[in-house]
Parts: sequence; structure tokens; C-alpha cells
Amino acid sequence: MVGDAVAAGAPVIADPGGPFKTDSGLAFDSGVVLRGRVCFCTMAVHPPYRERARTLIQGSLPAPWVVLTDGPDDFADLPVRTIRHQPTGPMAVDYLQRGIVTGDSEGAAAYHDKRFALQAALERCQTAIFLDADSRVSSLPPVLRYPAGLVVLPVVRNTIAGHLRTCGAWRLPDFVALARELTGDGSILDRARWCHEACYAVTRDGRESAFFEAWDRGATFMQARGMFSGEGGVMGLAAAIAGWDVDDTLLTTWAATITHEGRGPKPA
Repeated sequence: MVGDAVAAGAPVIADPGGPFKTDSGLAFDSGVVLRGRVCFCTMAVHPPYRERARTLIQGSLPAPWVVLTDGPDDFADLPVRTIRHQPTGPMAVDYLQRGIVTGDSEGAAAYHDKRFALQAALERCQTAIFLDADSRVSSLPPVLRYPAGLVVLPVVRNTIAGHLRTCGAWRLPDFVALARELTGDGSILDRARWCHEACYAVTRDGRESAFFEAWDRGATFMQARGMFSGEGGVMGLAAAIAGWDVDDTLLTTWAATITHEGRGPKPA
């Protein structure tokens, strides 16, 4: 059963545990499978994404789940941890209603609040695998013991600066300003990796606090400047600041099993 809202900064968690069978017939016990090692997480804010998250969880992955959401009651019948969340940045409905510029084909909308789902998942697991709520997984790929840091899909294999020069160059001045704000030197963009943000794994090793602190500062900085695109670049910069590597090989088998709806914010 999901609890009522509590004071800001204290998430509401529901963790029913017990056996569960996905719609695809895969069964697991959320209190046993992958305990202490790996769990999955997603962000589901507003009805279109809560509906898609339910479909993702029910139809695909037999593993523990953490769901960051504004509607925990929508998941009350599923064995997931729900984190009641009030968005700190724009969500899909905001992008649609307020006409926030994201660059369209040269830059996707940023959803920096995903970091809160990861932080909650890493409280109990060594590795948190994030999937966008509008994703579908046809079969469970191998789940490995991932190295510390980030493991991403092999989609954007480039540095932040390299990616921005070829896709969404209008964002580069803001990223240079962010790099200087966080490190005092914009040249880190030529070394830090861009992270594809639809599916990735984060494994803790004690440096995760530096990673999330840098991501938090980056999100605040970019949103204050009216830059609402480039989430993957902020993640990559935060990883570099934390001293983490970004691997784009270990999730290669996932690419063939994941279908990402994408196509921007969902109106319904």
C-alpha cells in the first residue's frame, strides 16, 4: 500500500515484495531475484507515462523495480517501490503547453529528474538500470556485473563537444559555460562522453555522491539559463567530474531487445 505525501525530501516508498508474473509469463520474487545487486528504475510523471510504465513493468522485465512518479496509486497492484515525486524540472506536459524550446530534431527534451529514480534505486542495489517509461523490452538480455560508473547503449559514441558539433550545435555555448562553472575549464567537453539517456546502468563505488551532486548542479544551471535539452551531456560531464568511465559496449545486447517509442513529449 502506498503511503500519503510527507515532507519535502522524504520520499514515500511502497515495497510489497512477493511473487509476481509478467504478462509475458516471466515470474520472479521481488524480494529474492537480484537482491542487493541490480534493480530497474524509471520515471513516470503524468498519466501518459504512468500508463506506459505499467506496460513496461508488466510485460517485460522480471526484476525489482523503482518508479519515480506523481501517482503512486497507479502502481499499487504491482510489486514495485514507488517514490512519490513532485517534479523539479519541466515534464512532457510543460514542454507541450509552454512551448519550451528543445531543438526538435537537433536536441531532445531534457528530463533531469531521472536522477532521483537512480538515487533511490542505488540505496538498496549496487547497480541501477534506468529505462525510459516509453520503452518496451522483448526479452531479458544478460544482466552482468557492471563496472563502476555508467554503461550506456552504443548510440552516441562521441565526446560531448564532438556530439554537439554534429547535433544541436546551438547548445554548445551553454555547455561550455556549464563546464567552466563546474570545473573552471571548458576543455573537459573534449574528453567527457555524451551518454544516450533512454537506457543505461549506473553502478556505485562511493563516487556516486560526486556524480549526483554534479548532475544536480548541472540541471539547476542549465534550467536557470533556459536550456532544456542535452540531458545526456550533463550526465557525461557529471561522470567525468566524479572520475567515472562511460562504457558503451556492455549493453550492446540490450539494443536488439529494446524498442523506444521516443518522438518527443507524449500528449496522451
